[in-house]
Amino acid sequence: MNMLGGGSSAGRKPLKSGMKELAVFREKVTEQHRQMGKGGKHHLSLEEPKKLRPPPARTPCQQELDQVLERISTMRLPDDRGPLEHLYSLHIPNCDKHGLYNLKQCKMSLNGQRGECWCVNPNTGKLIQGAPTIRGDPECHLFYNEQQEAGGAHAQRVQ
Repeated sequence: MNMLGGGSSAGRKPLKSGMKELAVFREKVTEQHRQMGKGGKHHLSLEEPKKLRPPPARTPCQQELDQVLERISTMRLPDDRGPLEHLYSLHIPNCDKHGLYNLKQCKMSLNGQRGECWCVNPNTGKLIQGAPTIRGDPECHLFYNEQQEAGGAHAQRVQ
């Protein structure tokens, strides 16, 4: 016969009773975990590494995005409809998952028309000279090459 009481032909009733005991046991364990989290040693050890690690450095793109979002959050309109018409005048940077600028940056679409797009250096966000500014895809990969950024001898020989 096992711990849950399910080993004989009359095992159905003991099994139900065993399941009830299991549920009660789970509730007790859950309650203990909850109590540990409120002030026990276990909870503190989880928090300590967070306090010791400095926050990750924000990239220029992330910093610019933070500034724009802060500006948006403080915009006030008399009718409380939201700052939509003011958003079109803002440039909201497009950052990749590593915090660098995406090669292609665009203004917002307006009245069903695509916004203008242009190419930037992913590290600095500065406009890439010679790349077009158009409503559509300026094909930035044709105007930016990572070797150009490095400025090494290889990039000079390719030119």
